[in-house]
Amino acid sequence: MKINKIVTKLALTSALLGTVGATSLTTMLNTNVVNAEVLPTSSTKYYNQLQQNAQKTGITYTKLRFYNNWVPGNNVGDYYVMKPYKLTGSLIDPGRQWDKVIGSGTVHGRSFFVIQDNNSDKGLILSEFYRVPYGFKFKKNHKPVECYYGSLAESYNGYDPYLDEYEGNYTETNTIYSDHENGHRELTMAIDGQDHGKNQGFFIGLTPVHMSDGEDYYPVYSYTNTNALGVLYIKTADIDQFEPAKVTYKYIGTMNKSKGSSYYHSFKPYKNKVNY
Repeated sequence: MKINKIVTKLALTSALLGTVGATSLTTMLNTNVVNAEVLPTSSTKYYNQLQQNAQKTGITYTKLRFYNNWVPGNNVGDYYVMKPYKLTGSLIDPGRQWDKVIGSGTVHGRSFFVIQDNNSDKGLILSEFYRVPYGFKFKKNHKPVECYYGSLAESYNGYDPYLDEYEGNYTETNTIYSDHENGHRELTMAIDGQDHGKNQGFFIGLTPVHMSDGEDYYPVYSYTNTNALGVLYIKTADIDQFEPAKVTYKYIGTMNKSKGSSYYHSFKPYKNKVNY
């Protein structure tokens, strides 16, 4: 499969495999009917508060809000039931749903956000999956930037050599396809960026992901014509080809470039409240 088709297929495959957020946790764990609920969505302030609490031992509960997760990969299965502590067997993707978060903390030696829908068991999603990305645009006269296809640990996003396709095989560790013929290409606004409207650019996570080739990569949340996000990766050194920018993704929100520090930013969700 040609890499320029992968990003669009990411969204389709994720939908077929079943993207899971708090709104579908009940379907997975419980048969009770869930009533619709209107809750406020969360800006950077609330993400930061939960991230701080996630480093503390035990769970700190908080006022209910909806949070968009930013898992730096697709078809990721690193998602747990709180009691009993075990993998749910379901998959999560970024930018596809607003999770109802009730708290955060460190349990079983790992930092989690705690999610729970009405009448459902509590679920645990790694706090690192809620690190809000940054808005960027290419610098003037920038050098070409290569982006790479990869798969996180506990994901079903790996390369199948028999079918010569991605999105399906299980990967036990963070895996990058930098040495694969169809595993990389040039990052472009036309394929990967928000290339229409007044706030154009990229959403890029600045938390490095250490991959199987020994290199660190930043996740790029590639915008698609389905309004879903497919994750690709760039080498950390290539961030020098970008500059901070205000970027808006439809159905998600706006990453605002703030004055002062080069990489300080704020996130404003596209709606103040959502109804699930």
